[in-house]
Amino acid sequence: MSRQGVHRLSRQWWSAASAACLLTLAGFAMAAPALEEVAAGVKVDAAQISVSGISSGGFMAHQFHVAHSQQIMGAGIVAGGPYYCARGSMLDAVTRCSEFVMLECQRLGLDPGLCGKTDRAPKSRSAVERAARASFAEARKQEAAGKISRLDNLRDDRIYLFSGAYDSIVPHGVMATVFHFYADSDKGAVRQGNIDFSGTFPARHTMVRDGFNKPAGDVVGNCALPPAPPPPAETDAYIDDCEAVARKQETENHCLCPPAPVAGGKAAAACPPPDKLAVCKDLKDVDLAGAILERIYGAQALNQGRVEVQESELRAFDQRQVFGKFSDIPSTALQDASMAREGYVFIPETCRDGRPCRLHVAFHGCRQGGATDHRRGHTGNLFAKFAGYNEWAKANDIIILYPQIQARSLGPINPRGCWDWWGQNYTHAGYHTRDGKQIKAVAQMINILAGGQQLLEVPLE
Repeated sequence: MSRQGVHRLSRQWWSAASAACLLTLAGFAMAAPALEEVAAGVKVDAAQISVSGISSGGFMAHQFHVAHSQQIMGAGIVAGGPYYCARGSMLDAVTRCSEFVMLECQRLGLDPGLCGKTDRAPKSRSAVERAARASFAEARKQEAAGKISRLDNLRDDRIYLFSGAYDSIVPHGVMATVFHFYADSDKGAVRQGNIDFSGTFPARHTMVRDGFNKPAGDVVGNCALPPAPPPPAETDAYIDDCEAVARKQETENHCLCPPAPVAGGKAAAACPPPDKLAVCKDLKDVDLAGAILERIYGAQALNQGRVEVQESELRAFDQRQVFGKFSDIPSTALQDASMAREGYVFIPETCRDGRPCRLHVAFHGCRQGGATDHRRGHTGNLFAKFAGYNEWAKANDIIILYPQIQARSLGPINPRGCWDWWGQNYTHAGYHTRDGKQIKAVAQMINILAGGQQLLEVPLE
């Protein structure tokens, strides 16, 4: 090679190296602040910490609640499933605990009979009760090993369960199993009156909300029900304004919730009797975030209603720094357990003056984590901004923590950005206990928001 060629390659190499350095420095310069910095001056009421989540986040919310029930006083589970549902198996996760394989099979146009064989979710009451017994038996095993909190802690907790009438991803029987886990006298034995199960509301697999403070554009979808097809999965934010559908249902059937679906997807002939509509009416103004927070904290605690919020009021923080609190292993995708670079937290200004505020952790679902807000005019994360929690939080002194999972196509593989409720390769057998990396990370976030107190146990690595 000529001297000129060497010089040209050298200049190209230095140019590329300089650009890489600048990008690296820019990345450091633009990195979100630590959670300690974002939450400066915050005081958390240790007796008022709760969780909720949708889809994989619903599985994680339940899983986290069981692991840390000594400190978590309530949970909202939307289209999730019971503790240890997948039994450490990806195959069970997509056949026993969801209908993902069947839906993909049907989408490919394969034999319907073959596709149907992949649906192994509980259907009958006896199958649901068997699944609940198996789930609680695993919880008992982990309790005896000291890997989760004592299960007796669940009795006084407040629980809200939601399964959309037209959810085709997580079957109603899977959510019914969660109800039996909490409610049965030989299991969680949650006190009567402390648990609601809404299973007939007209919605698909989505975070139900209404038009209040709804952003312009197509960020929040409409509650399309059969026979209307759902939007393509790659563009569906799984956050829908269902008010119009619910009000139409109310006008036609004289009740907010529709008749419960029966075999073949058809509905029963009439609405449930009035004494069975209490749970339907709890979904106030078709706003699921509000219904969850009200069940957990009580109507009196949310007596200020909700107010409009600005997107800028949501703050990002560096999740990578959280792992350093309980591990001295260098930060890597494997170590960080598929968690995104940034998490989000909504802190009302009234919670920065030293008063004790409630803390609620909201777990997003698959395809909802990380920097998903690619729609025009927005940046950051869709679920953290538009799921409906912040409007209630601002008016009622509630801090909302939004931990985030990032979709990954390379080590560890997590192409849909789901929370780990089946045992990914970064957690293995302990994923559903306090040893789970994602559970530890969120527990540490709660401890940081509590001013560094070790409210939740975080095992060292």
